Formats: sequence, C-alpha cells, structure tokens
Amino acid sequence: MKKLLLTLLFLTSTLLASDELNIDNLFKKQIGLRSITSFSLLSTGNANTYSLYPNISIGGDTTLWDDTKQLSLNQAFIYTLMPKFDILVSGSGSYTRKEYTDTSSQNRIGFDNLWLGFIYTGKSIADFIPQITFQTAILQRESSATEDKSFYLKSQSLQATLRGYSDPVVYSIYSGLGYNAKRKFKIGKIDYGHSLYIGGDLSIILSPKITLDLGAEQRFQTKQKINGNQTSNIRSIPTFSVGSTYSLNQDTAISVNANFGGSSAAPDAIFGLTLWKKF
Repeated sequence: MKKLLLTLLFLTSTLLASDELNIDNLFKKQIGLRSITSFSLLSTGNANTYSLYPNISIGGDTTLWDDTKQLSLNQAFIYTLMPKFDILVSGSGSYTRKEYTDTSSQNRIGFDNLWLGFIYTGKSIADFIPQITFQTAILQRESSATEDKSFYLKSQSLQATLRGYSDPVVYSIYSGLGYNAKRKFKIGKIDYGHSLYIGGDLSIILSPKITLDLGAEQRFQTKQKINGNQTSNIRSIPTFSVGSTYSLNQDTAISVNANFGGSSAAPDAIFGLTLWKKF
C-alpha cells in the first residue's frame, strides 16, 4: 500500500505517472501514456480575464466589468519516450460569464488553447531531482472588446523544478518564466506583459490512500500596453492552495483542491477537480 501511495504522490506533484515505487527508486518513470483531466471553477470580483494553463496569467480584454465566473476543462496527455524525456500535449476550453453593474452580462463558451511541450528529468543533485518543462502555445483563442481571434505560437513557458522526498512528504520548489508576444486586434496591438514566478508544493501522507496537498506561489506580470500606451502597472499575483488526493487503484487517482488569491490582481478563488489515469 505504501508503494502505491508514493506513486500517487509523485503523480500529483509532477504531472507525471510512475511505477509502484520505493524510496530508492522514487523518481523512476515508466514508458507509456498518462492522462490528466482537470475541471476548475474560478470566481473573482475584479475586471481581469484569466488564463489558467499552464499557469495563472492575466489576458488583455480592455472592457471593464465587476464580477467574473469561469468554468474550465483542461485535458493533458503525457507520453514518456524514454526515462528522462516526456512529450506533453494539453488543450483547454471554458465557459465565462462577465457581470456588469447595470445587471447586464456577457457569456462566452468555446475552445481556449492548445499547448505542446516536453519535460526533461535530470540526474539527482544531492537529495533533489531536477526537471525542466518547456511549452509553447500552438493555438490560442482570445478576445478583446467584441472581437474573438486566433493566435499561433504567441506564448511560451519555461519552468525549472527541484523535487525531493522525505518520509512521509514529497516536496518541490520551482521557478519559471512566461513570454507573451504582442497580439493585434482591431482596436490595436496589445502587449499582455511577461511573467516571472516562484513557488513550492508539498504532499503529506495521511493514510495508505490519502494525501494532504499544500502549495504557494508568487507571480509577477509586467506592465500591459495597448498601442504602446501603458494600461497597467506590474501586477503581483500571489496564490495559496490546499487540497487532497485519493488513490482509486494502482492506475487511477482523483484530487480536489482550492486555490485562493492574495492580492487584488489575483482571482479570489479557484476550486478544482482532477482525474489522473495511467494507461
């Protein structure tokens, strides 16, 4: 049972699936395909448009409103070509409702993005296992004012992670960069700004099938500009998360989590449900 739980812990904190493991070979991976299906409900009282994958970021819609509710579905597949190299493909869609002070509202439902990338796992450094994750947005569907438009290869994400294990805890620290090229809409060129972030995750064994998952992240997003004119300052987006993961069997796990914002620029709350499956 403990081997099964260690498998679940590593899957939860890395988006990678593993064989049944012991402490000595905790970070060994199996050649094959894994699936991660995530549902999330975002609620916030600020006038921001958020993208949740691969990390929380603020989009460039220039219309002001008072409240946002967003239901998102993300489907990711990870295929391990060799023990140190994984291919990652992810697609997202969402339903968004923006509510205004005059009791009117605006609804949008549709495809959001398609990302392609890889994960490289290096040799251990002391008690840590390093990983590099790179992703690029093949396609993004975005809106500004009343215009919806598709963009190709406009965003990239690079993250470096150190992971470790100390009975009964699996933990990680990470840092990353997010790049956004300018978007051209009818109203002009919008520069969303780039992002820099650092964070950490912790999974604690509570029983042979259940873990307690904790996390914290601090993200900064640079100034937004429209036609070269600055429309925002540097935005601080701190978030804190708590959740739990339950192992259904050797190949399947389910987790629930709540993510809370720590500033006016961050979403107030995000509640999520994730299904992990190894084929």
